[in-house]
Amino acid sequence: MTPLDASWHIFNALAAPFWVAVLAVGGLKVMWHRDTAHLGWFSLVLWAYGSALAAYGGAWAYLGAEGTMVGYALMVGATALALWLRAFIFNRS
Repeated sequence: MTPLDASWHIFNALAAPFWVAVLAVGGLKVMWHRDTAHLGWFSLVLWAYGSALAAYGGAWAYLGAEGTMVGYALMVGATALALWLRAFIFNRS
């Protein structure tokens, strides 16, 4: 694998949790716009992306393979949990 191939592979591995986080925050802001009006997009994306990346990276490290369905499921679940905690439990700005 060349360095360019490795860079492309890492970039794509980091992109999946990012887009899950962005789409989840978009859905959160649309569905609960009154409850999340005081929360900024950037803050929510950081919470969601951090948790998605941790779950996805943990699944990748534990299973030894990137792109497994378990990894994707953990990524979505961790994103939902992080956004729920930030938006409805720790909702003070």
